[in-house]
Amino acid sequence: MQGTFSAITTNIFIDHNCWAGGVMLIRELLAVAGTLNARLPDLDAAAMFDVALVGPTMQPVRSFTGPALLPERSLRNARRVEVLVLPPFYGELPASPALHRWVVRHCEAGGCILASASGVRLLAATGLLDGRDATCNVADRRAIAAQHPEVRLSPQSPLVVDGRLITAASITPTIDACAHLVKRFHGEKAALKFARYANSARELPHVGVASGHQEHGDARVQAAQRYIEQHSCAGITPDDVARHIAMSQRNLARRFSAALGVTPVQYILQCRIEQAKRMLAKPNVSLRRVAIETGFSDEVVFRRAFKQLTGQAPSAWRALIDS
Repeated sequence: MQGTFSAITTNIFIDHNCWAGGVMLIRELLAVAGTLNARLPDLDAAAMFDVALVGPTMQPVRSFTGPALLPERSLRNARRVEVLVLPPFYGELPASPALHRWVVRHCEAGGCILASASGVRLLAATGLLDGRDATCNVADRRAIAAQHPEVRLSPQSPLVVDGRLITAASITPTIDACAHLVKRFHGEKAALKFARYANSARELPHVGVASGHQEHGDARVQAAQRYIEQHSCAGITPDDVARHIAMSQRNLARRFSAALGVTPVQYILQCRIEQAKRMLAKPNVSLRRVAIETGFSDEVVFRRAFKQLTGQAPSAWRALIDS
């Protein structure tokens, strides 16, 4: 891909005691995504995300280890953007009513929010996570549960995507969250190429269909989705899913189709194919290994299922990613 992208406007909020490394990691990862996919030396021309640092004022803020960060905009003159990032903080969080109103306005205007590590506590304090799925750092679990009991916490999950709200438990899944943003705004091919570069030693979770829970509001279906996403390659059946969430197969199928437009069987297959895509994005992984590790009986069955869902043979899809 040699062309340019429509850069997604993004604000990263900074204040005293923020993690300077976390802030700059996110900013630079989003910049790298453009260079990988456009192959242009000009960062501005290759940009997938147009990122600005926003502080309470235009005065420098002191990060928790000492280095100062310079805001490029303030809460008063911050532009309206498509993505807002709340990075990690150390110790006491910023808690001004003006900040909370600014975050809420961003969400109400249809913007996406990524909260990383203790930034999840800041997001929870706005009330936006009430009744929503989220993850958090283990150290923050007790405080969030006590102060915001309406948040549906899954601290065992490194990354949770609930509609436009993305929560990452720590720095490492924040890399996966950046891959999710690339996919959301620029497509799967760009996201997998980015994830392979930034996180090649891991299984590249959260880039495909299993990257979060839909905005359908059915908590039981969301629980079923989580179970399927975690166990789809282990030979599970709709009966296993129904038993896990204490629901009949018939009721599960009805509610699943109403919420997602697919059956549990179709969703299981989709998740297996998405895991196969993540494996195919890695170099030197054979089709036979992909087939076995994603639960298919052999390579022929895998090829047939892959082409049925994607319209391409696995080898053609891998060539597209490598192009």
